[in-house]
Amino acid sequence: MKILVTGGLGNLGLWFVEYFLSIGYDVTVIGRVEKVLIKHERYTFLKADVTDLDCLQSVIGCYYDCCVHTASLNEHFLDNYSKNALLVNALGTDNLCHALSRFGVGKLVYLSTFHVYGVVSGRVTEQTPVRPLNDYGLTHFFAEKYIEKHHRNSGLNYCIFRLTNSYGCPKDKNTDKWYLLLNDLCRAAVEHEKLVLNGDGSARRDFIWMKDVARVVHEALSPDCFLNDCYNLSFGKSLRIADVAKVVVSAYVSEYSKLLPINIDLACVPAADSLVVDNSKLLSEIDFVFSDRLESEARLIMTMLKGANDG
Repeated sequence: MKILVTGGLGNLGLWFVEYFLSIGYDVTVIGRVEKVLIKHERYTFLKADVTDLDCLQSVIGCYYDCCVHTASLNEHFLDNYSKNALLVNALGTDNLCHALSRFGVGKLVYLSTFHVYGVVSGRVTEQTPVRPLNDYGLTHFFAEKYIEKHHRNSGLNYCIFRLTNSYGCPKDKNTDKWYLLLNDLCRAAVEHEKLVLNGDGSARRDFIWMKDVARVVHEALSPDCFLNDCYNLSFGKSLRIADVAKVVVSAYVSEYSKLLPINIDLACVPAADSLVVDNSKLLSEIDFVFSDRLESEARLIMTMLKGANDG
């Protein structure tokens, strides 16, 4: 099976590349820069930018059984984010659909975000009204609408997964994703030997292991599964930030054999909203059990950081 992964050298994309190569698939990655060198007989890198339609059309030269679309701009704290997110997330997705139409694709799997709902509390299902609160959620929703447009106009088969907070030890030692919660806490533990929580840690989030994300996407390759619809891709249960911090402490004790203090910054106390992103629609299509790998991934992150510091 031939898989095309956009953004395949990114934080989540590398998990897809590793997973699909491990099960014997041919994997092609599209990216702007070959920032990670992968040597494998079934791996190919194509240099292209999703904002450049002509470039995309020049490099996509065959049929793919599936395109896993992870290329997106998620760093909302950067300058000119609104404009750049529109170009990459929304219009870039439209360009990709156009480029894929030349030779065809079995299915386009798009990794969207639960932030399209704009909900901070309560239970979120696929019937929850879509009301994005920021450009991150809005541009991903625009991307969803472009995909649906191509389905109507050209018969593109697709699956949209609205992903929650995915976690896992970075596959790229030079990753810039240290702002993600688990990565951030692990780095604070290794470099500062303490954790500082902004608030009392009662805020809740849904965390899903990246390999589980890859495994669910693998299930979506079936032509009869996850066809032309949107699904919440979540663990299905929310954890308090304080609970994640305790997991990091446990991992730290295992790695370093000493305690790790947790400090609370009461000057910043966010509302302790309870948010559950329901995944029952997804589980109605496949028999799947999600894994809790927070502590094992935390230990891997610490090992990676320790190696970098020692080097």
